[in-house]
Amino acid sequence: MAEEETILTAETPEVATNEEQSENSTETTEASTEATESTESNAANKEEGQEETEVAGAPEEYETFDLPENFDINNDTLDDYHTFAKENGLTQDQAQRGVDMVAKMKEAEMDQWVEQQKSWVEQAKADSEYGNDKFDESISVAVKARDSFGTSEFNEMLDSSGLGNHPEMIRFLHRVGKAISEDSVVVGGTTTSQLTREAVLYPSMQN
Repeated sequence: MAEEETILTAETPEVATNEEQSENSTETTEASTEATESTESNAANKEEGQEETEVAGAPEEYETFDLPENFDINNDTLDDYHTFAKENGLTQDQAQRGVDMVAKMKEAEMDQWVEQQKSWVEQAKADSEYGNDKFDESISVAVKARDSFGTSEFNEMLDSSGLGNHPEMIRFLHRVGKAISEDSVVVGGTTTSQLTREAVLYPSMQN
């Protein structure tokens, strides 16, 4: 009789005994306990680290910040910045660096403003209507118009905004100055000497 062929080609796995199963269960429990303790320890260390960060972060009161020359911060803005710095846990040095950055940005804005003023003045000096060799005389005429019709608030606005250097503002004031300087100039059939200031500036509103 031929030998029977076996279907199994691998060794039959051994079955663990009750004692071995108990040992494995104990090891699993111990590993789980160690993992739990490790997690709790990490959490405790994290909380402790956070407390140390808070202590080492924002001071109770910030010292006076160093500011560049001719740079100032009003009290309301400074109070708001103190609040922002505290809420974000900025140290004195970090808060100072923030002030330095703002000052640098403001300085850049001022430099840009100055360059804009220079550009306007150059355009005005080269203007074909009142510039070139007529510029100095034209400015005197424009100043006369400004002083005759403008209030102190108006003049302050021109200075603070820089619009007093704008070519079109100079053109406007120059034309008004010429109108009030030449009595022979006729506007709508009436000489300027007979007109009110409002009539010279706003002739279309006099109807």
